Amino acid sequence: MTTLNKTLILSALAAASAIGGAQAATTLGQTDFAFTGVNGNTTVGGWSFVSFVDISAGTTIYFTDTNVLQTSTSSGVFSTSAETFWSWTAAADVAAGTSVALLGTGVNGQYAARSGAAGGVANGTVSNLNGGASNISSGGDILYAFQASSYASNYAPSAITFLGAIANRATPYASSDNPFSATGLSGIQVREYRMNNATTRYTQFTAQTSSADTPFASMDELRAALAEGANWSTIAESNSTPIVADVLAVTTVPEPSSYALLLAGLGVVGAMAQRRRR
Repeated sequence: MTTLNKTLILSALAAASAIGGAQAATTLGQTDFAFTGVNGNTTVGGWSFVSFVDISAGTTIYFTDTNVLQTSTSSGVFSTSAETFWSWTAAADVAAGTSVALLGTGVNGQYAARSGAAGGVANGTVSNLNGGASNISSGGDILYAFQASSYASNYAPSAITFLGAIANRATPYASSDNPFSATGLSGIQVREYRMNNATTRYTQFTAQTSSADTPFASMDELRAALAEGANWSTIAESNSTPIVADVLAVTTVPEPSSYALLLAGLGVVGAMAQRRRR
């Protein structure tokens, strides 16, 4: 191999590496996210979620158990007497189909994040944004996930992308925090995986209760399974059943960095072919 060819290949690989390593934070759509579990215990509980698309390091998702207003949207979407808001920011990339768990640290309202197989490895920063206590009520509550440019902007309806909700209400559509009837939220898709048991403290997607399960073969299979209530394990009353992080589905779609390497390789081949013609 000539020096020129070696230089071309090394330059292409370096460029591909730079492209793959400089990914911006991920903006999720309203069908890219699903909750996969929640434990309402205020100190050792928590919740988990999965994304159907890759999440880049630095991506932030907000969570809150506050009510959604049904009054004028000029007052904001969330209740002005807010409960608690949290943010999770990924410290490393999270592949599509890999769940993330926010686990109680033993201090009310404080959580630590894990993602991946074998119960999960530490990934990300969880911040309690307004210093509130965890109050995911066993008597009925809804936990929301959303994205916004900042926590301070989350009261403007046009600045929010709701990603999902998980509820333990028997009749959430009649409650004061029903996202579908709240003024200004028409057309926003909030997907709920709820259990009709007002005393439920713990519910988790059954395929995630153990990291020994074989992942689903596609994101579509995972979506379909999550939508079936029979695929959830639910325990009523107060308990400390842990929330598990796991790899729930795999995909054969190449990562963005793989595309970059492929394009770089094609560029090298083209350059070599052009040189031979000359």
